[in-house]
Amino acid sequence: MPAIIIRNAHVITLDDRLGDLARADIRIDDDTITAIGPDLDSAGATVIDAAGKVALPGLVDSHRHVWQGAIGGAGGKVSLGGYFGVVLAGLLDKYEPEDVYAGVLWGALQALNAGITTVADWSHIVTSPAHADENVRALRDSGIRGLFLYGPPVGQGVVRWFHESTERHPDDVRRMRNELADDDARVTMGLALRGPEFSTPETTAYDFHLARELDVPISIHSGIPGYLRTYRTIETLDRLRLLGPDVHHAHGAQFDDTDLARIAATGGAVTPCPTVDMSMAMGTFPITGRALAHGLVPALGTDTSAGAGTDLFSEMRLALAAERSRANAAALAHDDPPATVDLDHRDVLRFATVAGAAAWGLQERIGTLRPGKRADLILIDVTRPHLAPLNDPITTIVLNAGPSDVDTVLVDGAIVKRDGKLVGPVADRARQLIEESRRRLFTRANLAEVLGPNWSA
Repeated sequence: MPAIIIRNAHVITLDDRLGDLARADIRIDDDTITAIGPDLDSAGATVIDAAGKVALPGLVDSHRHVWQGAIGGAGGKVSLGGYFGVVLAGLLDKYEPEDVYAGVLWGALQALNAGITTVADWSHIVTSPAHADENVRALRDSGIRGLFLYGPPVGQGVVRWFHESTERHPDDVRRMRNELADDDARVTMGLALRGPEFSTPETTAYDFHLARELDVPISIHSGIPGYLRTYRTIETLDRLRLLGPDVHHAHGAQFDDTDLARIAATGGAVTPCPTVDMSMAMGTFPITGRALAHGLVPALGTDTSAGAGTDLFSEMRLALAAERSRANAAALAHDDPPATVDLDHRDVLRFATVAGAAAWGLQERIGTLRPGKRADLILIDVTRPHLAPLNDPITTIVLNAGPSDVDTVLVDGAIVKRDGKLVGPVADRARQLIEESRRRLFTRANLAEVLGPNWSA
């Protein structure tokens, strides 16, 4: 590919050495950032005029079920228990491999449209090896950087795989590991495991050892109300000597201080999903501030488009507001409002970039902008009324930006969104595929009877 010069951007590198640059250029050669600074030589390069735009590292969604692109809102009015009934028990088993491809492709494009360049795809739509293959193919075709987290085949039976399950993780992951053997590729592999809250200790131990044999990261749903206290998740993992820096905990809303201390001591990562954690009755507040108190810098996840939005701007805002509310509650209860507030807009932006990269061992490739890193970056158009004047770029963006403000998105140096629109034939094709899949799924699941007339095919 010819070199790309992004010209005259306000560059927020989030790199401690480079800092913020009020006017600078970014040079990209192939898939890599090679220079950042003013007035870079543009001879022979494609120039992108970024005047009036802020350049940021691409956002990292650390926990997302990408396959749900066709069913946005299906879990919007239910708790976690209702989500299990409507989505996992009522819809998931209706997916054929072609529906997986359509859903993941559209879900990944929704993420890219919102400035998310990397997604940890917790995939439990892998009812068969063919389902898994279509999931990976869609991630590759979309252009996103993806961690395909090969999960349990829940379509074979929710109770069988999610209630004190003795079923071992599918052996097909060995075949997929051969397919995704390059850990430097744009799409790589991990395992989405059930952990102690959904499988027996013996099964959990087998699954974790399988992941370590394959040398891939591990992600589990942890700290879920109604499960954590019954199955003593972190205590069980500690007793089995399974905690470690390769273990990623999604949600964690019910963790206590001992749980967090054990995760921190073993180098694990946590990802609160603010919208789902609060709206699906998983916790009073996301775990954000309590994780920080134990030295755990949280990442952020959207979790499910069936019950939340598709962007991280909303999650950043909610994480900031919720944590300030939690932190100030004790003082307010005594009618003693604090003079200052903690947690800054830059902090939550780092959750969605720097921390997300670190959670998956990608901090040397993505998460900040500096020469030598992969060219995963976004441009935010800050000339619009709700983002102007640009008094403080990060505060303004975190408070006000959304997917429609994302003007340009690059992943591995390839432009996937430009002038506010997804580029390439895949976007138009994906829209057709998702509409066809939606009609098939709604007919098979008879969603109109479950959710109302708006959910007819």
